[in-house]
Amino acid sequence: MAMDHFIEAVEIIRRLEGGITRPFLCRASNGKHYVAKGLELPPAERIAELLCARLAARFGLPIPEHGYIYIDPALLRYDTEARRDLGPGDSFALAYVADAADLLYSQALQVPADLQKSVFVFDYWIGNGDRQLGQWGGRPNLLMCSTDNLLRLIDHNQAFCWPLDTGAFADTHVFGPGNRSWRLDLLDKVEYGQRMHDTACRFRDLCSDIPDEWRESVGVAEFDILLKEIESHLMRCQSDDFWSALE
Repeated sequence: MAMDHFIEAVEIIRRLEGGITRPFLCRASNGKHYVAKGLELPPAERIAELLCARLAARFGLPIPEHGYIYIDPALLRYDTEARRDLGPGDSFALAYVADAADLLYSQALQVPADLQKSVFVFDYWIGNGDRQLGQWGGRPNLLMCSTDNLLRLIDHNQAFCWPLDTGAFADTHVFGPGNRSWRLDLLDKVEYGQRMHDTACRFRDLCSDIPDEWRESVGVAEFDILLKEIESHLMRCQSDDFWSALE
C-alpha cells in the first residue's frame, strides 16, 4: 500500500551504494526508513518511478510501500552531496527493505511461475527493459527478502521507453524464455489483459497528486503530452499486436 503523502524526512542517514542512481537512505517522521530519489533523477524518471510503483501495486505485484517524502532545506544545509543530488521538496520514496539483497540467478529459477509471468508481462506493458539477469549476472532490479523469502520490485526509472525491441527484451529479461519452463496461454492473456485494462483505466487517478514542482520541471504542456503518451501505450494491452509480440 502506498504511504501517506505527508511524511517528512527527519534525518538523511547516508547515500546507498551499489545502484546506478545511488539514492539516499532517510529516516522519516513516522519512524520508518525510506530510499529517497530526488534531483539525481531527471524529472521524467522520477515520474516513471512513482507511476510504475503505483501501477505495480494496482496490478497486484509485490512492491515496497511508496510515495513522496518531503526534504526540508534545513536538512541539506551541511550536506553538500545531498543538497546537490537529492534537493529540497518532495522526493520519490520507497520503503527501505533492510533484510533484502539483489535476486540471484539461482533464486530466480525458484520464483513461482505465476509471479514470473506477472513480472514479465508487466515489464513489457510498461516499457521496462531494465530487469535483466542471466547465468553471468545482470541487473534484475528485484530484491529477495531473507526473512519471508518473498520478492520485491524496485527501480522503474527506465520504464516508459517505447517501442521496446521485443527480441532483446525477451532474451535479457530475468524471466525471459531462456530462464523459464512456462509459456503464456489463452487463460493468461484473458487474466492479464483484464488486469492491465482495469489498471490503465485508473491511470489518471494515479497521476492526480504529482507535485507541482515535478510538473513544472518537465514543462506544463510537455507534462500533459507525457501522460497522454503513457496512457496511450498502456491501453495497447487490448490489441492483438501486444500479445503477438510476447508469443
